Amino acid sequence: MMCRILPCWFVAASVTIAACASEPHLPPTKVPPPSDPAFDSMQAALKAYVDQTQPFRRQAAQVQQKTPGNTGTTSNAETAVRARENDLATELKARLRPNARQGEIFSPQVAAVMRRNIAETFNGPERELLFDELAEQNTTPANGGVPAINERLEAPRLPPRALEMLPPLPKQLEYDFVDHTLVLRDVDAEVVVDFLPNALPAQAPSTVPTAPPTQVTGGSISPLPMPSLRGGTVFAVMGDSGSGDILQQQVADAMLTYFNTARHFPFVLMLGDNLYHDDYTGEFLTPYKGLLDKGVKFYAALGNHDRDLEIHFKPFNMGDRDRYSFDLGNARFVALNSNHPADPDQLLWLDTAFADAGDKWRICFFHHPLYTSGQHARESADVIRPALEAALVKNKVNAVFSGHDHLYQRTRPQQGIVHFVSGGGGRYLYEVKPSEFAETAISEHHFMVAEVAGDRLFFEAISHAQKVLDCGVVLRTPAAKPDNDIQKFQGECDAARALPRTTHQ
Repeated sequence: MMCRILPCWFVAASVTIAACASEPHLPPTKVPPPSDPAFDSMQAALKAYVDQTQPFRRQAAQVQQKTPGNTGTTSNAETAVRARENDLATELKARLRPNARQGEIFSPQVAAVMRRNIAETFNGPERELLFDELAEQNTTPANGGVPAINERLEAPRLPPRALEMLPPLPKQLEYDFVDHTLVLRDVDAEVVVDFLPNALPAQAPSTVPTAPPTQVTGGSISPLPMPSLRGGTVFAVMGDSGSGDILQQQVADAMLTYFNTARHFPFVLMLGDNLYHDDYTGEFLTPYKGLLDKGVKFYAALGNHDRDLEIHFKPFNMGDRDRYSFDLGNARFVALNSNHPADPDQLLWLDTAFADAGDKWRICFFHHPLYTSGQHARESADVIRPALEAALVKNKVNAVFSGHDHLYQRTRPQQGIVHFVSGGGGRYLYEVKPSEFAETAISEHHFMVAEVAGDRLFFEAISHAQKVLDCGVVLRTPAAKPDNDIQKFQGECDAARALPRTTHQ
């Protein structure tokens, strides 16, 4: 898998096509229990709705199966799925719920609690992220005005962060929104089941970002925000951060300034050496309090200075495991424990972690780099690279983020993979030494911000003093071409970069 620099990179991708099941799939009838007893009556109403409609869902599925083109290989495939949708919608309107009224599931008592929870959440520390995510969803606004029970509705669904303030739903239903109105919609029939007027705060315009820049101490403004692209997934990256000293705090402050003045990132990848002295408060909770208070999530990997017990620390979101994966946007993120790079069980697990990734970006993050221009170059070449590179190439990984060496580095594509070293989160710095694979290598405290959008990965490294050290775009496939978004960002990047693209300090 070969790549060339334009100055962007082209990385081949694979697409997995899932086979269709021979029998129609129906969601289970289970209704998840609410955490608040105030919603017990709503859970009972939802259970009654699901039980009542489930036989008719099976009937609708059989209608789809009998429709020509149901296999999905002909132009009649849409006709088949619409037949399924229309059959259930007709039964709901004419037979199952012909006299349904607003408030039957969102009863007055339930509605009062829901409005209170929504108001408290939107007045809390996650307010800015909530508005951003609502605005991103609202780029495909509803196709109608006031919702009506049993009528078809196309509307943006409520984003995952906002779902946390509402009672959970069975698979047959989802929360949507139209302006201020919260909508309960049947996902199979595409019709409104209930709605709650004046539940949501005023919506921002259907563009992103939405929240105005927040004034920060001293008026500092972070340079070069990530592009505002529909469907883009923005995240930050930092490594070797857990020193607990002033340099860590400076990088943390720079991250908060970027969040407040440039672009919101909902999560951060931590590349290991998260706690040098096993101090959860002084080396994590205190430095990043500003981001944690705003709802930013941190996903950690273990470094050589970390204790294995960190996997159980809830704010690191490791799920009690030293290796794990998660999907956000158009990307699958996989964390590995590079303290055991040749662990055969981990390598076997890596194959399963990407098995159903399909055409998502494949991004790995772990502590020890495969390629580095720092003092651990021999370790990387002799131990880490032989243990991990073949598995990463086999799984068609697009980009790797590592730490360990206290510097910033971006490689030329190595066997089709772009490797970033981001170990400047707060610990003392290492000297950069010349290497044939480094496109850029800088000894400086910093953090990274990246955005995945379509076949593009925009990236930048920003110093603790708010200077752009490096920036650019990775293109994932040979078919991807530089577009207006790329050209605009590359021009801003060239103007903002404080240092030459390749430096040896």
